[in-house]
Amino acid sequence: MKREGKGTFVVVDGLDGIGKGEIERALRSYEEVNGKAVFDSIAFSKANRKGLPELKDFWNPPKTYYDTIMAAEPSYAGIGHTIRSEIISNNGRDYSWVDQSQAYSLDRLTQMKRVVIPALENGLTVLQSRCMASTLTYQSLKANLEGKDEERIRSEILYQEGNRLQMENAPDLLIIPTIKDIDSLIKRIDSRRNNEKNDNCEFENVKFQEKLKPLYESYWLRDIFERYGTRVEYLDAGISVEESRNQAVDIYKNFLENR
Repeated sequence: MKREGKGTFVVVDGLDGIGKGEIERALRSYEEVNGKAVFDSIAFSKANRKGLPELKDFWNPPKTYYDTIMAAEPSYAGIGHTIRSEIISNNGRDYSWVDQSQAYSLDRLTQMKRVVIPALENGLTVLQSRCMASTLTYQSLKANLEGKDEERIRSEILYQEGNRLQMENAPDLLIIPTIKDIDSLIKRIDSRRNNEKNDNCEFENVKFQEKLKPLYESYWLRDIFERYGTRVEYLDAGISVEESRNQAVDIYKNFLENR
């Protein structure tokens, strides 16, 4: 299956603290250096009570037009904000894998309909942090820890409406940063708790990330996305921040030149 739209959908997904933000900033800088106007839907949601932007906010020629849209999952509006502040927060209230996957699916459904698909249909590029890969790894692992069968849970996740919609409009390119040393990853997570990037997320612990790591590197995850026409690429995020940025840009350039 392959999307018919003219735009390009690129996602960076992986473990907490692995450096997705640096990779996304590198891709954004590459777009801007090449003369592309970038619209930050994340900043828009944080600054506007209306929440998620609509097409007219970033594509309404000749008055308003951008080439590239920055997005994130969960979003920073509505159910996405609730996911971040409540559902996956370390607040002492436990939400099951069902609660979490349904919330993510609804947030995904809204953002796909309101931002991503309209952008792609108008030929824009969407650079996004996280996608269905997160739900297929994080929530299926959480379900397994709750005593459920992972394969059955993945099938149920893929059936949820927002998730189905995203896979019907699957990313053209999925970049997954990997790292060999989980301990260094946890040190990164601990260090960002002391700065502005403090998500207070229940998943940010060494045991969970150790179990999550092989899922991101698994054949089954790659196979799911490749069946929907996604090109899946991995980069080594354990060398240095600068090297991660360089690898990401090289992957992106190669993809654009050979798509």
